[in-house]
Amino acid sequence: MPFYQGGPDATAPRKSKKKLIFVIVGVAVAAAIGAAVWAGQDEAAAAEVGDCMSIGNPASTTDPDLKIVDCGDKDAKYKVAEKKDSGTCDIKKYATYRETGGGDDFTLCLEPYKP
Repeated sequence: MPFYQGGPDATAPRKSKKKLIFVIVGVAVAAAIGAAVWAGQDEAAAAEVGDCMSIGNPASTTDPDLKIVDCGDKDAKYKVAEKKDSGTCDIKKYATYRETGGGDDFTLCLEPYKP
């Protein structure tokens, strides 16, 4: 008759390693998605008055893909005239880009840029 002293099961470490790998992969995927979202919002959030902007997705009213570009760049379509913590822009003078949520609400008042 075999004698058993109640030590750890020989298969337990294998399950723990699989679970650990699963958790690490899950965290890595979540971090990659978060970084992609943050990077996409960073350009507009980083814009300051006087910056020129390109618009990568002009047909979208929710995600125009604004990027800060050099004012000499052929893709420069708008110039930031005002940046506000909230509120609206004078619609007779400016196009408006507004971002809300995530604690970083702001409005960009954009004037058409003509070099």
